[in-house]
Amino acid sequence: MRAVKLMFRKAYKGVLFLTFLSLLLLCTVLLLAFLADPQAMYEFIKQTFGVHS
Repeated sequence: MRAVKLMFRKAYKGVLFLTFLSLLLLCTVLLLAFLADPQAMYEFIKQTFGVHS
């Protein structure tokens, strides 16, 4: 039973770490896209969320 708990804990930590890395990668890609062309990124965000100004 102890081995199962240990394996579950390791798997849980692994999933949390992979989720953290995925979010970090997503933020990095979005930041780079914004820095590459801020106006186009702003227009894309407005179009995606339906903001009309």
